[in-house]
Amino acid sequence: MVLPEGLVSLKSRFMKSIFSFFVWMACFVGLHAQDKSSDTTARYFLIQASIGNLQEVAEAKVALQKASNPEVKAFAQRMIDEHSKAQAQLLQLVQARQIQIPQAALDTPVPDPMLQNTPAKDFDHMYVDMMSAGHGATVQLFEKYAWTGKDPQVKAWAAQTLPVIKAHLEAIKKIEEEMKK
Repeated sequence: MVLPEGLVSLKSRFMKSIFSFFVWMACFVGLHAQDKSSDTTARYFLIQASIGNLQEVAEAKVALQKASNPEVKAFAQRMIDEHSKAQAQLLQLVQARQIQIPQAALDTPVPDPMLQNTPAKDFDHMYVDMMSAGHGATVQLFEKYAWTGKDPQVKAWAAQTLPVIKAHLEAIKKIEEEMKK
């Protein structure tokens, strides 16, 4: 199903705002975060991963309330369970490596107003599209650090977590295809 033009525009604005937020966070981290590691790429990666985990959980909670498709609801519950687990592992890693990341990257985000305000008839498609795009970008982020990261422990966590994220992407793509039928 093709999204109505207004929703495509909202989705585009949402993706641009997420990109802007990551750029802002990168600047903020470069200026303000101090830690015992000289590997700023590890810190930047962990900030992005933390924000991503927390956003996935927040968006999934909205989906549990608003989705009508049982597969979408099941996927949302899976996102809550698995991204919460990944966030707990990330926090243990941050503590063990003594990497300081900004509080903004650890706070529960406000649920996405665009997603919350999507009409019920369009919600499942909007959520699935967002999850598909988000997980595609997250796979790329984790692959890059797993292959080129400098911090061995962070690199190992990225490599260990990558198959789970790839499974999320595969699952949401399958739901997306089913919804097109």
